[in-house]
Amino acid sequence: MPTYERRVTMLRAAGAIALCGAVLLGSSPALAAPPPKVQVKVIYAVKGGETKSVWLHCGPTGGDHPRAQAACRLLEKAKGQPGELNIKSAAACKKELKPHAAAVVGRWNGQVLKWGKVYANGCQMRAATGALFAL
Repeated sequence: MPTYERRVTMLRAAGAIALCGAVLLGSSPALAAPPPKVQVKVIYAVKGGETKSVWLHCGPTGGDHPRAQAACRLLEKAKGQPGELNIKSAAACKKELKPHAAAVVGRWNGQVLKWGKVYANGCQMRAATGALFAL
């Protein structure tokens, strides 16, 4: 094989290798992206009324929770324990009795998370849980 043809073949091979490397390197972050550290379903139900549920992802923040960033911050401060939320609410709730069942289920940094509580009404639930149940 003459020298010119050998050079052209080597250049084509080098170009193909470079193109494959660029494609692989360009797509690897999307393929290697780890799942969120926190994936939980936030649910509440009103006795005799509506039920709402949303996904909350943290690390990175996402899901369809309307206040995901604030909810993730609250859970992080409570170390993934919704019962340990320390909300300082100025809400003055009435003594209305309309039970709201609140639940959080899913995974918190690789650990199973299951939590639930019934509040006397929606105001008390939101006052105790802040952005987590602001659905």
